[in-house]
Order: sequence, then structure tokens, then C-alpha cells
Amino acid sequence: MKKTLLASLVTLTSFAACANEYQSISNASYADTDYYEIVNIDSVYYFDARKALGPYNEFSYINTKSNIGASYSDNDYTDTIGVRGEYFFNNFVAGASYNNADSDWGDVDYYEAAFGYLFTPDLIARIHYRDSDARGIDGSFYATAQYNLSLNTTDYVGFTASVDEEFDFFSLDTKYYAELGQGRYITVNLDIDAGDFDHWLLGSNYYFNEGLSVFASVNKSDDIQIGGRYYFNTNWSLSGSYGTNLDSDFEYDMYQINLTAQF
Repeated sequence: MKKTLLASLVTLTSFAACANEYQSISNASYADTDYYEIVNIDSVYYFDARKALGPYNEFSYINTKSNIGASYSDNDYTDTIGVRGEYFFNNFVAGASYNNADSDWGDVDYYEAAFGYLFTPDLIARIHYRDSDARGIDGSFYATAQYNLSLNTTDYVGFTASVDEEFDFFSLDTKYYAELGQGRYITVNLDIDAGDFDHWLLGSNYYFNEGLSVFASVNKSDDIQIGGRYYFNTNWSLSGSYGTNLDSDFEYDMYQINLTAQF
């Protein structure tokens, strides 16, 4: 009887450890630079739970769960608040967001609406319209598409492409996710912007296990960032990072800490 009870408890514990499904993800971060301090708070709630792929902060590349979210940011010069949401019905998706930026130079509202179609669980496309009441800025359309290429039961390469209505701007974001075995994982992301302003960013995360990882990134402007993340349990994590610029003319120091809650 004791062996049967013990086996049942082990089975239930193993299942709970493997499930790792979350409906809400919230972050609170603080950053200190040579020029200003930054406080960010954001939260998103999914109407249906999303299952972690292995690491507690890695999920399917394409989200198909209806959700709502809110955010707040303060960088000493500007206070920004925002709300957003997406609703999936059948294979269609509709989304909207609103942000208000209050600074010493004025108060500006930003609006965006999107409508899209989920062709398959691995392909979704959207048409977006954005506008604001800022002087000299007119409303504009742009399109995005996301595609998930499964390499096997765990690994994938994800692509997100974006283009504006005048074809003056194009961006392509890619992400590679792989399970390395023995509880280790890696991600590599490359983001490229082309048009009036060319830019790129290369980053990577290495997971020693589901809850312990290190990360690093570098971009065209010679900004670099290195850091680490640790989960105390499946619900709470703390991460810290250091950033600077490799160009001595633009060198700075940035220290950041982030607390995440997932339930």
C-alpha cells in the first residue's frame, strides 16, 4: 500500500513538473543607465493556458490563444501606459492596442488595429492599421506574416516578416529553438530591418535546464547585453543583465533586473 501511494505521488509530481501551463505572465523591471532610470511593468492574460516547451519561458512560436494585456513604463522623461488585446474566432483573429505617452514635450495617443487569418497552426497573416494624434504623423497600413517550420517534435525555426504599405520598410525576424538533450536547450534569434533605416540584432539564450539560463545579444549599433535568468520554482523568476556600447564615442553602462511571475 505504501509503495502504491508513493508511486502515485511520484507520478503526479512528474506530471505536474512536465505540464507547466500558464495563463498569465507578468514582469516588473528596473534599469539604471548613465542618463536615466527605466521602470517597466507589463502583464498578459491568456483565455486558455499556454504550455511551456521545456524552459519555463519558452512557448510555441505562434500564439493562437485569445489574450488581453496592459503595460506601464517610466524613463524619467516619458510616462507610457498601454492596453492591448487579441481575440481568435474560428481561424480569424482581431486585435487592438492603445498607448498614451505623456512627456515634457506633450501628450500623445497611439492606436493600432489588426485583422488576420490563421491558415494553419504554423502560418498566420495580419493586416495592421496604426495612427496617432502626433503632429505630422498620418495613419498607415502594414502587413505581417508568421511561419513556424518544425524540424522535429521539439525543434523549430520561426519567421516573422513585416512590410509597410509603400514597401519602404521591410523586416524579417527569425528564431531557432532546439533541445540539446539532458535538459539543455538553446535559442538563436536574428532580426533584420531594411529600408530607410537598416538595422540588425543577433541574440541567443542557453538553458542549462528548464529554469536556469544565460543570454547575450549584439546589434549593428555595437550595443551588447549579457545576463542570466533563474527560476526559483515554476512560477517565479529573477533575471539580471548588463549592457554597454562597444563604440567609445557612445559608451554607456546599463544594469537591469527583472522579476517575472507566471501562473
